[in-house]
Amino acid sequence: MTKLPIHGFVLAGGKSSRMGQDKALLYFHGRPMIEIAVAKLEQFCAGVSISANRDDLSQYAPIVTETRLGAGPAAGIEAALQSALQSWILCIPVDAPLVPADLLYTWASAVLTNTICTASYLQVGRQQHPSFCMLQRGCLAALHHALEIGERQLRNILNSLQDSGSVLWRCNAADISRNTYSAPLDLLFSNINTQKELAAAEAALIV
Repeated sequence: MTKLPIHGFVLAGGKSSRMGQDKALLYFHGRPMIEIAVAKLEQFCAGVSISANRDDLSQYAPIVTETRLGAGPAAGIEAALQSALQSWILCIPVDAPLVPADLLYTWASAVLTNTICTASYLQVGRQQHPSFCMLQRGCLAALHHALEIGERQLRNILNSLQDSGSVLWRCNAADISRNTYSAPLDLLFSNINTQKELAAAEAALIV
């Protein structure tokens, strides 16, 4: 895959409370999930970092520290925008190891060629996945404002960008995947939050 002018970020700031252990370093098919996520982004992003409040993941990629506590994944995206080395960032969650890198590449390429789009996130059918998002650095002020007034739902924050003049594209993964994957798209985008979900994901697909 051709390198794109995008700074990729893995969102790894969650508490993993439902899993009962650290998800970033949880093994999936013999590899830590943080390693899998970073490796996918490294295939096509000009640079890759990890957004998290921890230093023990620095062996996988440079760490960007979140300065806002208790704000969920939006805090990681804010930190990513503040430290971006490219005009676009692409964020993915650490706990969705089944999403194919080529699907992310196809989406990123489509966003870059859309001359009016300034922000995008993925959905599968009607199920929205805002933690898979791309934003221009110019979206930082609007995202910062939403967090300052107390909004914490990432989907609401990204949707509100349109009120600030951004052009948001809710990209349906089905429209860009062209049925090229053997597993259902909703399975590929499943977050792994429990040991049961981990076992089901490992049984479904080898990455």
